[in-house]
Amino acid sequence: MLTDFLALTNDIIQAIIVIFGTAVVLYNLPYVRENRVSRTYSLLLGAVVIVFLTELLVSRVRLVGSAENWLTFKWLGITFVPAIQFHFSDALLVTTGSRSTRRRAIEFVCYLISFTFFLLVISTDLIVNAVIETPNAFHLRATAGFYAFAVYFWAVSVASIYNVVRAYQ
Repeated sequence: MLTDFLALTNDIIQAIIVIFGTAVVLYNLPYVRENRVSRTYSLLLGAVVIVFLTELLVSRVRLVGSAENWLTFKWLGITFVPAIQFHFSDALLVTTGSRSTRRRAIEFVCYLISFTFFLLVISTDLIVNAVIETPNAFHLRATAGFYAFAVYFWAVSVASIYNVVRAYQ
């Protein structure tokens, strides 16, 4: 009974995130071509919307094969969030007048690493593998490579936060 209530609450919160995230992305569309901050913010929200939308869809799936497909697709958003975060933080710094070719190079490397992790997720079992079925939820099992991704995710997140603080100052 409590697990059903929590699962429903989780679905409602995920739906709210998807609706509001999509609305903000659609609102920003007229500004995407001319404003780098708006463009990267919309990319970041798009990646987050992909993650929450697929999680919401997985909560309604009953077949393990379908759940595995959606959970694998969810990694498109998950793997690119760090690179887009760094891109967004760089865009904020550029608006303050701080241009850096080194940051742009790091941004490019982050996108390459994210793309590599995504390829590893869809083609191997190095990052995640078999679907775990729990009441009201499906998940992919983390493997040894997942921890390398987690280190990458947090390192780039910390660097992005540092850049945002610098832009604020």
